[in-house]
Order: sequence, then structure tokens, then C-alpha cells
Amino acid sequence: MANQDAPDPQFDARTTRLLRREALRRAAEELNTTSGPGLEDALARISAEATAEAAYRISVTARSTRPVAAPKPKLPAQE
Repeated sequence: MANQDAPDPQFDARTTRLLRREALRRAAEELNTTSGPGLEDALARISAEATAEAAYRISVTARSTRPVAAPKPKLPAQE
């Protein structure tokens, strides 16, 4: 009886090649903007980037335009 646990280099090479091909196919499908899911993912990424950039600009603007508090005048008894 043949050893079932013996490595088979030909099987391993073919399996590796098929797994790599499937991974590349799935990656290409995600990046493909001509398919519905691909276009939806691309638009979602663009929207998220634009939202993050706008939020950053708003927070920077809010910090730079914040009024500086004037020093409180001292009362005559505190001097």
C-alpha cells in the first residue's frame, strides 16, 4: 500500500498554481470597475477618502479659526 502522507511535488505545484490563479482572479474582480460589485467598491473607496479628507480640512480650519480667549482683566483687589 502506498504511503498516503508522502509529499507529492507535482500535486503541490499544481495546487499552488491553481490557488495563485484563483487569488489573482478574485483580486482582479474586486478592482474591475466594469462589474457591479467592482464599481461599487471603487466608489465606496473614493467616497471614504473624500470624506476623510474633508473631515481633516474642517478640523484644521476649526482649530485655526478658533477665537483666542482674551486675558481676563484683574480686579483691583487681586493686584
